[in-house]
Amino acid sequence: MSSSSFLDLGPEARMRRRGIRKTTERRDDENGRDRRTRIFSTTDDEDDRSKSWGEVELRNVLDTIDRRKRNSKIFNVAQLYQQYNEAAQNIEILRQARSDGVPPPSPPPARRPFLHYLLSRIPTPCPTQTPSPVSKACLSLSPRRVKAGLPPLSSSQSASLWRELPGVRNSVELVELTDDERRLQEVRFEVVSSEASYCRSLDIVVEHFVKSKQLGTLLASQDRNWLFSRLADVRAISHSFLSKLEERVESDTFQFTVCDIIAWHCQRFKLVYVPYLTNQSYQDATYQRLMEENPGFRRIVEKLERSPVCQRLPLRSFLVLPFQRIIRIRLLVQNIVKRTTPGTAEATQAIKALKLLEKLIQESNDSITQMKSIESLVSLSAKVGFECRTLPLISQSRRMVREGLVTELMDFSLKEREEYLWGRFTVIDHSPVSDLRAENCRVKLHTLQKNLFRLHMTNRALLVRTDKESDKLRWISALSRPHPEIDFSAAEDFTQMQCIRAIVGHQPDELSLEKADIILVHQQSSDHWVEGTRLSDRHRGWVPDSHLETITNSNIRQRNLSDAIKLTTATAAV
Repeated sequence: MSSSSFLDLGPEARMRRRGIRKTTERRDDENGRDRRTRIFSTTDDEDDRSKSWGEVELRNVLDTIDRRKRNSKIFNVAQLYQQYNEAAQNIEILRQARSDGVPPPSPPPARRPFLHYLLSRIPTPCPTQTPSPVSKACLSLSPRRVKAGLPPLSSSQSASLWRELPGVRNSVELVELTDDERRLQEVRFEVVSSEASYCRSLDIVVEHFVKSKQLGTLLASQDRNWLFSRLADVRAISHSFLSKLEERVESDTFQFTVCDIIAWHCQRFKLVYVPYLTNQSYQDATYQRLMEENPGFRRIVEKLERSPVCQRLPLRSFLVLPFQRIIRIRLLVQNIVKRTTPGTAEATQAIKALKLLEKLIQESNDSITQMKSIESLVSLSAKVGFECRTLPLISQSRRMVREGLVTELMDFSLKEREEYLWGRFTVIDHSPVSDLRAENCRVKLHTLQKNLFRLHMTNRALLVRTDKESDKLRWISALSRPHPEIDFSAAEDFTQMQCIRAIVGHQPDELSLEKADIILVHQQSSDHWVEGTRLSDRHRGWVPDSHLETITNSNIRQRNLSDAIKLTTATAAV
């Protein structure tokens, strides 16, 4: 492949300037063939520079974005990230959706009949007839592609697949790769192509919305900061990241790796992603308030959204992109870890990148949780007063576990204690968390009372009732923390469910899920709530089952557990 296929820069010179060492790892595949994989790692000097990469460097990137976009062949053919992400999630949902009654796909036909089958359906065009898109797709199928068992692809797919790059499509090297090697290379390239899509969407939100003069005249400084946070900085970091990925693809199209670049950029990601994601609740509230209370804001936003550049996508879909992107990068790196040979240099780099991404996501989640918890405690402190000594509710060491209404009942008469409270609530009893215990209570008396549980405190026990079974189960679960760690190797009998519609949790005990996320189910309530552990990061919480679908295929469930065990084992070993 010529160097102009991606960027008009010298790869070896660029690598020397950035302090990158290139080594070659030799290993034989299962057929005894010599496979050499180039592994790239950064020097200590570059690691130091990445850690000190601050505001000045961030601003300097903005000056070179337009030039990089002009030189980037991947960026210029990429779709918007919302479209890519939706398609990727739908593919994963379909991958999990096969029921036990559906037979597996039939094996591909023999190669010669397969070629004849395709060519026999290519219409012979008249001299004045333009071949149809289907004809073009079939005509592009070379004998090497048929020999490799690779299906024809439409032009809409070719921009995002490694095997459709100009220097790869008809090459001998492609035919010689095994199926596993091709799949690994496609995952590596998906990091690059999806980052190009992400950058295209970020360009739109920054250039079309953030820099809109009409919006600028309407928004107060604080509203503008809450609404757009550090989107311009996120965009700068992402273009810099994409540039490094493209240079790596150019340096060795067939054996490039990406995880060391991801690991190197994680410190830079932290500069912008943690504050942006932490601000997201303010962003949502600001957007909602402006849409409801400011007719001018609503009118201009709707006008900007109708522009062809937005491709019918709303502003909110652009504002959530950073959260979606950091989760997707982690998923892609997880797929690389699952497909690389343990103990190799690339596997080590992949695990390093995965751990850094998980740390970044956890720091963002902790920051969001702490912010929401402080807000909840401030609100609670304004509502309650203590009958005895005053306890400082607002503290860095305290957090809200769950809130909701429960009704206390007398033990024997099972009559509800009725109290009419006006203004602030008075705290009569309180107890350290270590002394709290919730016990499910099934009263076998002649009573219509349901959803009872007993709350054990330091000096007394309360019999309480909730309106819904899910509320009772959620209170018991919330007061039973910390939960024991799940052993995936002993979870074959657990029901698995997949998220088919994204959902954001509102209570501290609720789980936010993206489409295609998979959870192990611990319990379900009669009023359609599910408690589960997310396989990708072992976080536990409650989700309404209207957003979930049960995975019925036992082989797929076992594969999901095996993948989770492999990731856990790999990250624990390095």
